[in-house]
Amino acid sequence: MQVQELMRQPVSSTVLSETVGTVRDLMHQKQIGAVPIVELIGERILLRGIVTSTDLLGVYDDTVPIAQVMSRKVYTVAPEQQLAGAARLMLQHDVHHLIVVEQERIVGILSALDFVRLFAEGAKQA
Repeated sequence: MQVQELMRQPVSSTVLSETVGTVRDLMHQKQIGAVPIVELIGERILLRGIVTSTDLLGVYDDTVPIAQVMSRKVYTVAPEQQLAGAARLMLQHDVHHLIVVEQERIVGILSALDFVRLFAEGAKQA
């Protein structure tokens, strides 16, 4: 099974200049646990980081720039990559979210919870 068969889309992202409050509101509205942080340079949209709900724990000041709390190390996978490889990448780097990228464009997001849902659906059918 490939990443593109399990990834979620569209992806809600935000720009590097946003604040913790804006990102927290976005996560709440969309009921998501992670938001890719991008920077707009001309026509290009560059992936600069990721913020997860865990990153926001203990940050009570909504005016803090998101750049101060985001993780700058972002792990990415291609849509056609096998899920087993994506799962190994998550385990190897102890992360819960992978950004799915195709030709430098964010096309999806894959979370550990997506794997749990897949497993639960398979177990329900057995």
